[in-house]
Amino acid sequence: MNLLKKVNIMNDRDFSKISSKQNYIWNMLGTISSSLVSVVLLLLASRLLDPKNSDIFSIAFALGQQFYVLGYFQIRNMQSTDVQEKYTFNSYHNTRIVTLLLMILTSFFYIIIQGYDLYKSLIVLLLVLYRAFDAYSDVFQGFFQQHNRSDLAGKILFYRSWVCIIIFGLCLFLSNSLMISSVIVCLANIFLTIILDYRISKKYFDIDFLPSLKNDSSNIISILKDAFPLFLNGFLITYVYNEAKIDIDTLLAQGYFSNGIQRDFNVLFMPVFVLSLLFFILRPLTTQLSIYWYEKRYKLFYKQVHILFSVMFILGLIIIGIGYLVGTEVLGFVYGTSLVQYKVPFTILLTAGILNVLALVIDVVLTIFRKQSYLVTAYIVTFFIAKLVTMPFVMNNGIFGAAVSFLISMTVFLISSFLIYLYVSYKSLKLKSQ
Repeated sequence: MNLLKKVNIMNDRDFSKISSKQNYIWNMLGTISSSLVSVVLLLLASRLLDPKNSDIFSIAFALGQQFYVLGYFQIRNMQSTDVQEKYTFNSYHNTRIVTLLLMILTSFFYIIIQGYDLYKSLIVLLLVLYRAFDAYSDVFQGFFQQHNRSDLAGKILFYRSWVCIIIFGLCLFLSNSLMISSVIVCLANIFLTIILDYRISKKYFDIDFLPSLKNDSSNIISILKDAFPLFLNGFLITYVYNEAKIDIDTLLAQGYFSNGIQRDFNVLFMPVFVLSLLFFILRPLTTQLSIYWYEKRYKLFYKQVHILFSVMFILGLIIIGIGYLVGTEVLGFVYGTSLVQYKVPFTILLTAGILNVLALVIDVVLTIFRKQSYLVTAYIVTFFIAKLVTMPFVMNNGIFGAAVSFLISMTVFLISSFLIYLYVSYKSLKLKSQ
């Protein structure tokens, strides 16, 4: 039995009242709030926990993000643009349940392989489960976006993010226990799924989201196949971001470093993650890029691409300069730990972050060409380079080695992406001229 034969909008007037401005504002607020979660939670853990527990939280949250990519599986990109509803919401929902099961099972086996003690294992599992419900919520947000209700998706992200931040902070402050705080924030995220995702979807849409995996297996397999290239890219690049953290965790367990190094590196790395948000500021320019390309106005297209690269490069130089002058002092003050000895590694990490942002611009351009699948090569090469260089660099030089290895990885990522861009651009122009 098909549990969802169709999706009906309950009140068309609700939709007509929603302006593009509302969609944009709430989507922006939700995206920014969601991005701030890791920043603020690390801040709270750094301020309120001892170095050992701060280290455990840092790697647990990083692993939660890594496994989140598996649960997310990049299906949102397909779902939100599936305006002709090739697949029903029920199929996307069923597929997300499958990926979440994979996410949780994979994290469980990873913990066994790593040989974590019971305490650390439970913290990792709790934060993976917390992120699993973030990934589950995303299938509803994708549905709202698909039906031109990005405002609803943004509101869910906004409220979920700040409620979880406040609850985690209060629990840490009152209990000073990472275990208790992790349990409560995980339960809170489950509760938020009920009162936000379920309630809002029922209020605005007539949908049934009871799982039917067996009856929908063909659609599930088809969605997974379509999303796999994007998932692979996302999983590999996220692993590259986390490679140094994972290696520090391994070496920390072997007694190479003292407690606090994982926390310090995560604090230093946080601005690198935030740098990727720079691109969202210039995202409106990409729409104009698409118009120029499909209207065959190639001179204007490449001029716009040049502007994008130039603006990002100049902003990058400014950020690197400011980061070198006051970055470690500001971060140390905010996070309550001394970081001034890491001024050079921090500057190296910022430089690598800018290279990553420039590679993101290339990703968007290749998406306009509809040739983004070519970038799989760049992601795979970068992944293997990171696996090759990171452990020896970290083992011999600690945080400085971690920064240098990340710079090497991002340099390879940008160069390989740029070479692919040149090849595809030349090939596309050649075909367009015929």
